[in-house]
Amino acid sequence: MDIEAVSQDSREKYVFLFSDCVPVKGHAASAIYDLTRGRISTFPSEYYPFLESIREQRLGELLDGLSEDDRAGFLELLEFLFDNEYACMRADPGAFPAIPSGWDAPCVIENAIIDVDAQHHDYAKIVAELDALGCQHLQVRSYSLLFGASELGALARVCHGTSIQTLQAILVHDPARSDDDYAAVVRGNPTVISLTLHSSDEDRKLEVDRGARGSSAALTKAEISFTTKKLESCLDCGSITVGALLAPTTPTFNELHHLNGCLNRKVSVDASGQLRNCPAMAKSFGRHGEVALAEVVAQAAFQKPWRARKDEIKVCQDCPYRYACTDCRALLEDPDAEDSKPLKCGYDPYTDSWTNWRERPNAMATVEEYRKRHRLAVLAS
Repeated sequence: MDIEAVSQDSREKYVFLFSDCVPVKGHAASAIYDLTRGRISTFPSEYYPFLESIREQRLGELLDGLSEDDRAGFLELLEFLFDNEYACMRADPGAFPAIPSGWDAPCVIENAIIDVDAQHHDYAKIVAELDALGCQHLQVRSYSLLFGASELGALARVCHGTSIQTLQAILVHDPARSDDDYAAVVRGNPTVISLTLHSSDEDRKLEVDRGARGSSAALTKAEISFTTKKLESCLDCGSITVGALLAPTTPTFNELHHLNGCLNRKVSVDASGQLRNCPAMAKSFGRHGEVALAEVVAQAAFQKPWRARKDEIKVCQDCPYRYACTDCRALLEDPDAEDSKPLKCGYDPYTDSWTNWRERPNAMATVEEYRKRHRLAVLAS
């Protein structure tokens, strides 16, 4: 694109950033969230001020008010916007209103976690209470062979006919079970949308065909992932990597803009039966069976973490990816500061770089501190 020619031919027009292409300011890098195509593109934050002025002045007015150096930077930003189809030229950008930024869901609880280790829970009672709260998504994580393929199948049947639309499972791989055993559970229970088998002897994937034919076949297929990694406890969670970032959509962007991406409308039953916002969080709201889920989630103290916004968290508030990040309020870089960044985040917004969070000073010592607080065995170095 000849950006110089475009800028001269469109001096009387406005640069219009499409309503579904939302700018997010960061420290070293800023971003454009493409909510329709589900992608994020970054650019140097020194160009961000240009985005704040393009809706207020015509292109010619903007260019005439810039120094030579600023003009070059502005044209570079324009080329980035046009090449990625994030913007166009319009005589009247006011004819294109902004997308509403609110978020809500038709439920009291949207998602839940059940952890299983040395004891079973009353799964039927948990599901019935979640159904009453309108819960749509359930994840079960097992740290022992106590909860396996048979138990997953039974849980899926309990979820049938309730508000729960999806069931995700992370189970210990049982070498006594064949691939067909696991595939049969997934194939026979459409609610089970993903199954990960940790502590396996190799890393591999198994595709499960649910019998659909034609164009719908790809939509109904499921995948079983085998991984050699071991899931030891609820602390083996909360890692924030490039691959873990959410593809931006209007609902997810709006939710993460106003609320916490991990804890909002979530309830958990930990391995010992305690009710928590997340199994890895310190505060318990009572044991399931002794207190009702509806009573717990109605408490102001329980709902407080739902509103832990990234704009109010140190370091995160300067991150261009903060509205695509689920965050983690259970494992913090500073365990005693509620507004600390997540411990397991490897991104530095001040250098715009990703590194291994484990290599940060004191990171592994902080992990051991959390293990002590949860009374888990301290890992050997």
